[in-house]
Amino acid sequence: MQTTIAIPLQKSSWRKTIVKNIVAPSAAHQPGQVEKYMVNIGKQINLFFIACITIKKPSLIIKLFKQLIQLRKNTWGTPVNKMYKVDRLYFDNLYTPGWPSIAYNNYIKDELLRHAFPLDYDGKLSVVFFAITRKCPMRCDHCFEWDNLNKKETFSKDELLQIVDIYQSQGALQMHFSGGEPMTRIHDLVDAISHAKNKSECFVVTSGFNVTAINAQRLKQAGCKGIVVSIDHYIPELHNSFRHHENIFQQAVDAVQAALNAGLVTTISVCVTKTFLDGGHLLPYLQFAKSLGVHFVQLLEPKSIGHYADKDVLLEEKHMQLLETFFKTINHSAEYKDYPFVLYHGYHQRRVGCYAGSRSIYIDSAGYVNACPFCHTKSYNVGDILKSKNKQAPVKENLCPRYGKIA
Repeated sequence: MQTTIAIPLQKSSWRKTIVKNIVAPSAAHQPGQVEKYMVNIGKQINLFFIACITIKKPSLIIKLFKQLIQLRKNTWGTPVNKMYKVDRLYFDNLYTPGWPSIAYNNYIKDELLRHAFPLDYDGKLSVVFFAITRKCPMRCDHCFEWDNLNKKETFSKDELLQIVDIYQSQGALQMHFSGGEPMTRIHDLVDAISHAKNKSECFVVTSGFNVTAINAQRLKQAGCKGIVVSIDHYIPELHNSFRHHENIFQQAVDAVQAALNAGLVTTISVCVTKTFLDGGHLLPYLQFAKSLGVHFVQLLEPKSIGHYADKDVLLEEKHMQLLETFFKTINHSAEYKDYPFVLYHGYHQRRVGCYAGSRSIYIDSAGYVNACPFCHTKSYNVGDILKSKNKQAPVKENLCPRYGKIA
């Protein structure tokens, strides 16, 4: 039975805006049903093979299969039949390495060991979010780096590369470079990606600033796998106002176009405020995302940190229910099979806990290591690690201050 989301379209010029600002998008392509079936079979065989050589106990392997299937169900609600083929790799989640790849195999091995031997597991990282600069030409309403912005840079290029080495030694499979605005350090960013690419998939989290066609190609040639462009409204004036920059909407749209043309996994990310949700903007935004041709749409709840500290920004129950319904319907209903994959972390965070802290960390632009970008849980400063002799970062799990547990 198909499900339709009852969210009214706004009486706005958003359709005209899309036509005006987008020229021949390179639409995200999903493989056909037969290809998807074969890929899923291949991944299951791959999982079984890795389980056999890693765990070696048949009874435990069967138990782990059931656990991982249940974890996936709790994370996504029901099976998701969306995937994208980009540069010979298949992606069905922004935060899981593309398949087939060494990074994907290491990810599966890590998850198997995490569940098979939880008491002995040494806590390797899957994802590192790394704010490589304090520079940013915007003053976004929701900025969690607000107090760090536009000050003297914390790290030189050589130190950035050393930090990459430190966390790759802990098993980091993905490096998401952010800021500030990472594209203000395009030369150092390209060098960091080139340095990291052999051991980690590299992504860039950006406002779209300075993501020209040439720079998108530079990122790709350096070894970048994907880009996450923040677009907080499909109406240009509202996005520009939110970011306090007069033409950042057009730059963001151009960045998406450049990323797709360069062959990058392309995501747009939106901070879903109460005003945004109460205004009925979810479905129009997704239609906008589809017209852009992106692979993923990431829905981020506002948090009371940074510029939002001590402000009434947390979503109410009705908003979270709306997001959960939207998340499940878009990803699971055949009616929306040609729409981008919707990522909404709040769904699994309220059910199985947060993946941050155990599988990922966030290094802010001042060098402090936190569980994630959205909860300031400073545990140490990576600058102190650089000064130490062994340059070994501690392995630490941080409980999430909002959801109370980690997945």
